[in-house]
Amino acid sequence: MEKYKHEFIKPIDGIDVFIKFSIDTGSVINKHFHDWIEIVYIIRGGLEFQCNNKTIHLEETDFIVVNPMSIHSTRCIDGNTAILLQIPISFLQKFVPDISKYHFDVDIHSENPRVQTKITKMREIMTDLLIAYEFQVEGYIFRCYSLIFELIYILVHSFSHEIKEIDRIKSIKTMERMQYIMNFIKHHYMEDISLDRISNEIGLNSVYFSRFFKKHMGITFLEYLNMVRLENIHTDIINTDLTIKEIQEKHGFYNYKLFMKMFKNTYGCTPKEARKRNV
Repeated sequence: MEKYKHEFIKPIDGIDVFIKFSIDTGSVINKHFHDWIEIVYIIRGGLEFQCNNKTIHLEETDFIVVNPMSIHSTRCIDGNTAILLQIPISFLQKFVPDISKYHFDVDIHSENPRVQTKITKMREIMTDLLIAYEFQVEGYIFRCYSLIFELIYILVHSFSHEIKEIDRIKSIKTMERMQYIMNFIKHHYMEDISLDRISNEIGLNSVYFSRFFKKHMGITFLEYLNMVRLENIHTDIINTDLTIKEIQEKHGFYNYKLFMKMFKNTYGCTPKEARKRNV
């Protein structure tokens, strides 16, 4: 099994985090994970967020804190405007070497007045952070860092619990295996990947593999495989002039009826409508 690798955020403009003001007219991002804390704050519109097999519907002023190595996906049909903040664990470890032992749970709908006070403060910090980064007045980097540290301070002291070392090690091993599976699918999704083939590739029997995959992804292996195909098909539909059938077959999705059903359920329109929307 290959060495575990995770995504990496490149520092921008002298800041070791990624900050973005996002206007999304509609998108679907398939299940993935990474080694950074991610906070998504909705300014307008909505977003369907799936994290660790739980579906959360975010609306205006809602936000979500995604823990490192948490498998998640997003679906935005009607569009939204949002603030995205991604903080690499490698950056935080410079100041708190054992930051990876913390797990953050933020219930934005809590009825506890003290919790709501903290949540309101986090909303204010996210807005101030975007303003500081967008206008970039002299010394803005210090302002950005001060806000980020204040945000992490609130998370650590008000919304965290420690993970047992044995559980942390077990989680790392699980995610190494998941990364290998996802990388294999990424490079072979156009082929006919049977359950036996992927199970043999991982070194597990097919029954155990199926249970393992469903437990951690929340969907079956075949459902995920088809979602990967669908994501690549959608990209080609809006970026190429190939026919829908050519694109479908190019990415290994030969069941036309299932393809049409999945596409409409996922993107809220037919392939032809999706192409027209992006002309």
